[in-house]
Amino acid sequence: MRTIRVIVLGVGLLLLVCGCTASRQAEKASLGADRGQEPSVRDSSSGEPESRLANTGVERHGFTILGFRALRDRFGQVSVIGEIKNTGSASKGVELQASLRDAAGHIVAVGHFYPASYRNIVPDETWPFTYSFGRQEDAVGAELRIVGAFRTMNIPDVASATP
Repeated sequence: MRTIRVIVLGVGLLLLVCGCTASRQAEKASLGADRGQEPSVRDSSSGEPESRLANTGVERHGFTILGFRALRDRFGQVSVIGEIKNTGSASKGVELQASLRDAAGHIVAVGHFYPASYRNIVPDETWPFTYSFGRQEDAVGAELRIVGAFRTMNIPDVASATP
């Protein structure tokens, strides 16, 4: 059941994925073996009880990452899943960056994505997210950054407004 949820979320949000660029200003949340924790890329096919999302406490641009984790399915594909909340006073969209690291601490994959696509998330609303990296056999740790926030405005339909 858990694998099905991850796959459904992954497929839905995979369509919303954007390119990969770096941002030095973004706050990040990280999990992994490099800090003495168990590796954050977990095998989701093991049948173990589902663990809770790691609490990150990362806040930036009026958003808070409530938690995230990385899972590896039985085919070796790694996905990052979690929740983000708009803690600001305005409806906004958010851009996140997920990174995977190997045991030596080197980045092996990076992806930028927009959990709510290009829609605004209203204040106090929690939004689930997932990002799939594909096969990443060397990944043992994951990081998540809030890159930025934006406000989407509706564009009026000029053709229907003219007499």
